[in-house]
Amino acid sequence: MPGHRPAAILHGMSLNRHSNENRARTASMPTKTRRLVECCRRMATRGKLLLLECGIIRHAPFADCGRPLWELMADQPWFATAMPPAEWFRLREASGREPEPPGGGRPWTFFRMNGHDAIRWLEQHADDGDADGLLLAEQYFRHAEWSAEADRFNTPDDRRDELEIGYGAAYWLDRLRGIGPELWNVFDFYLGRYPGEFYMWGGWRPLHPDHRAVAISLIEDIFWHPFHSVRFDAGWRTADAVAIASAMYETRDFTSAPILADALEAAGCDNDDILSHCRSGRKHTRGCWVVDQVLGKP
Repeated sequence: MPGHRPAAILHGMSLNRHSNENRARTASMPTKTRRLVECCRRMATRGKLLLLECGIIRHAPFADCGRPLWELMADQPWFATAMPPAEWFRLREASGREPEPPGGGRPWTFFRMNGHDAIRWLEQHADDGDADGLLLAEQYFRHAEWSAEADRFNTPDDRRDELEIGYGAAYWLDRLRGIGPELWNVFDFYLGRYPGEFYMWGGWRPLHPDHRAVAISLIEDIFWHPFHSVRFDAGWRTADAVAIASAMYETRDFTSAPILADALEAAGCDNDDILSHCRSGRKHTRGCWVVDQVLGKP
């Protein structure tokens, strides 16, 4: 496990994957890496980058425990919470105070949600721009960071390590709240100036040694290789292929990827890039470039 990096090495780098500091250092990267980063940045849409972030949360091992954030967050005290509807937050933002109950004197109806719901809503927003889902996801991320910070105080020594990692997980999620053009800097972070650490309340801890490799694999799964172009014949988009791809996309279970390859091959697909991508045994996530081609997504 790598130790903490001295300040001299961290100079000019940022542990925040969206920081413009990482972007500013792209010019000093090797030419091949710099071209790759720039090409990915040109190709990427906000929706695809949100799906990449969600895929990393679902699949990339986070801290030394080796578990992805998707699993890690489920054990945190802040994982589940009661949440008002999206309209409550809009009214509070407009008025600067807690909204009055809706018409008829009935109190606001709160509902239970958790971190997995927030990630699913973020994925749905990447597809169709669901404003309510995005607002609730962002409010959840704020709740998680605040709650994780509060949990750190008066912590027994035997639980401090656990809660520090929990805060790091919440802080990672909170960086997805209200993000703008800095979202594209994730390419500079993973492909170029990767520090290998995450923030945990005034200090840093190493990310899992396999975190970056999984993240880069997911970048390839969504964006393929930006220097390669692949022609997808509309005739390969048969009812069987679309049904398999749709099921994988909706359930987020991509174990049927080799079956999708068989269906495409039966439809006449002879493109090795497409077939080998499905049969490689790699991790796939929403936004997989082959699945999106089959479904006709832009």
